[in-house]
Amino acid sequence: MDTARTLGLDAQGRNLCGHRDQLTSYIRLKLAALGVAVPARQAVNDLLAMADDLIANHREQDRLLSGHLCPVDARIQTFLDGYLAGERLCGALTLPTRTLALDRHGLARELSLPDGAEVLESPILSSYRISQGVLHNPQNDRRTTQGVFHIAEGGLPVPDDKLAVPKVVFGNLLVHALRPPPEFLRLPFTAGWQHPVGLFASLLLRPVVCPEVPGLLPEKSMEIRFLAPGALVANLDFVESVFGNAGDPTLPENDAGLDCEHWTGTSGLVVLAPHLVQLTKKELGLPPFDEASPRQRRDGMCWRDPAERYNGGSAFKVTARTAAGVMVTVLADNYFGYCKKEVKTQISFSANRFGLAEEEHAGGAIAYASYVLGDEFHGDNAVVQARGHNFAEVRERFAGFFDLQIEGYAIDRRYPDVLYVPEDVRIDLRAKTVSWRHQGAERSLVLRPGTTYVHPAGYKVHLEKHPGAPTWRLVGTVAEGTYCHKPCTVSGGGKSEISKSLTDAVLYGPIFINDVEQDLDAVERIFRRDYGDRMLPHLAHDYSQRESRPLLSPHRSLGSVIKLLTPSPGEFTEAYNSWLATIPSHIRALVFIIKRFHKQGWGDDWRRHFSVDIVNGAPGHELKHGERKLVGSYLRVGLSGDGSWRTFKLRQDFLAALKVQQEDDISASVVV
Repeated sequence: MDTARTLGLDAQGRNLCGHRDQLTSYIRLKLAALGVAVPARQAVNDLLAMADDLIANHREQDRLLSGHLCPVDARIQTFLDGYLAGERLCGALTLPTRTLALDRHGLARELSLPDGAEVLESPILSSYRISQGVLHNPQNDRRTTQGVFHIAEGGLPVPDDKLAVPKVVFGNLLVHALRPPPEFLRLPFTAGWQHPVGLFASLLLRPVVCPEVPGLLPEKSMEIRFLAPGALVANLDFVESVFGNAGDPTLPENDAGLDCEHWTGTSGLVVLAPHLVQLTKKELGLPPFDEASPRQRRDGMCWRDPAERYNGGSAFKVTARTAAGVMVTVLADNYFGYCKKEVKTQISFSANRFGLAEEEHAGGAIAYASYVLGDEFHGDNAVVQARGHNFAEVRERFAGFFDLQIEGYAIDRRYPDVLYVPEDVRIDLRAKTVSWRHQGAERSLVLRPGTTYVHPAGYKVHLEKHPGAPTWRLVGTVAEGTYCHKPCTVSGGGKSEISKSLTDAVLYGPIFINDVEQDLDAVERIFRRDYGDRMLPHLAHDYSQRESRPLLSPHRSLGSVIKLLTPSPGEFTEAYNSWLATIPSHIRALVFIIKRFHKQGWGDDWRRHFSVDIVNGAPGHELKHGERKLVGSYLRVGLSGDGSWRTFKLRQDFLAALKVQQEDDISASVVV
C-alpha cells in the first residue's frame, strides 16, 4: 500500500489532491453521476455537457445494480445477516448502496463547507476555512469514557466493565442508524443550493495492523468502512487525515479479498449516528425492569418509564464482533476523538486475531539535538573530525538538489533559505560573517536571520534571538536524529508530550554567584589547569598527538569545554573524574558563561568584563557582562511541597531539541 498516496501526497511529499477548483468540479461530477441536479457553473457545465452520455450510461448501470454492494460491504452485510438471523428487528437491515464514495483524499474537506463559502455553523458542528485547511469544532468535545462502551451479546465475551447489549437491541440501533433524519443527511457542500442534497458519505480505510518485517513478513492491514450522514462528512475528513484514504471500494485493486498477502482477514464498519440518543429503551426492544436479568438491571439495559431514553440520552458507542473477524460499531456522537479511537479499537481486534502484532498506546518522535554555539562556529573542528565529510563529496553526490555558486557554496533549489557551505566554514556572530576559503581566496557572506547554513557533515547552523535576553546566538543542530519511542502508555502518560518541544518548561532568569572575587578566582584556576592528564592510558596517545588547546582558545568550542568538564568514566581517569566532582555546580556554570562571552582580543584579561552591582555598599549577586545582566536557563520540572516550582540550572549550551513527530497514540508493532 502506498502510504503517502493514501494521505494525498506524492513521493516527494507534495499535495496530490489538486487545486480546490479541480476538487469541487470532481464533486459536482460525482453528484451528477448520482442523479443530482447540479447548479449552473460555466466550467462545470461544459464538463457535464461533454460527459453527458457517459453519465447517463453510469446512471443506468447504477439502476441495474441498485442492490449490488461493493466487496467489503458485501462481506459486512453477510456477517450481519448471519449474526442477526432470527432476531425480530424494527425494520430491514441493509447497508446503503447509494452513497457518495470519497474515493480521493481531500474530497471530504471540500464537502464539509458550503460551495463557495468559508464558514458553516450548525447545531452539531461549526467549520471554518483557514490557511492550513478547515477547522472543525464539534458540539461535543468529550474526554470521558464513563458509560460509553456498549458491546452486543452473542459474539466474543463481554468484559464485566462494559455494558452488555442484547443482540436484538444492537440490530435495532443499527437499523435506526442507517435511517437518520433528513437534516443529518444534508451535505454541507450543497447547503446554499436551491435543492440541497441528502445522502450518506462513505470512506474506505486500510490501516496497518502489522508492519513489514523485511525478508520475513509483508505489511498486513485490515479494511474499515465508514458511513456518515452527509452533515457529518467533516468526521471523515478527520479520519482520512489520520489513517489515509484507501480509494474507491468498488475497484478490484482496492479489494482486500483479492490481496490476501497484505490482508489480516478482518473487516470493520463504523456508522455515525448522533440521532440515536433520542431513542427510548422500550422502542429498541429492552425489557421492563421486572423482566430484566441482574446484569441488565446493573447495566441499565431495562426501563421503568416507557419514555426512558437509551443510555440516559448521552453519547455512546455499541459494537458487535465475533471470532469470524468482522466488527461493526455504531457511534451515537460526532466527537472526532471517538472516530479515531474506534479505528484504534478495530486495529487492536485485528491484531489480536492475527497474532504477534499489537496496537500500542504509544508516542514517538525523531529528536535532533540542538546546542547554543555562542558567537562563533568553526566547521573544521569537531564536526569534521567526527564525520569526515567535505564539500567536494557533497557537490558530487547531491548536485541535483542545489545550485552551485561561483564563490564555492550552494543554494538549495526548493528552499532558497538553506545554504550549503564548505567544511572550513567560520561563522562569526560579532562580525556577522560566514566565511571560508575557495580557490586560494577568502570568501564570505553576510550572516542573516532566517537562513540555515548546512555543513558537509549535515550539521546545521542558524541565527536565533534569545527568548529571554536582548541578544542573538548561533544555534547548531545535529544531522542525525534519535528515534524516541514511548510504548505501552496509559492515558496521561505522555504519548503526545514526547513529540513536543521542551521550550515551554524552560524559564529564564538572572545568573547568581556567591562572592564575585572568590568565584572568579575559582574559575581562573580551572582556566589555568593543565588537562593533559585526563585521558585513560589507551586513549592518551591519540590525544598527545594533538596540539593542546586552552579552555579560552578560539579553537576550542563551548561544547568542547562542557565535554572537558563533564565526568566520563569511559574516557577520563578516575583521579580526573574525582577532581571534576569537587567543582561546585555554580562554578562550573560560571566557567561556561565566561567561555560563551569570551572574545579573542581579551586574552587572559577577561575578569574586568564580568562584575556585580554594589547593593547597600556591598557586592551583589547578579552577574553582569559589561553593563548587561546575564540571563540563565532553568528547567521547571514540577512543584515542591509548598507549591513553589522546582527548577534546575541548564548547561549554557542547552537548547531544546528539534523534533519531528512520528506517532501519537496509535502505533502498530510486531514481535520479531
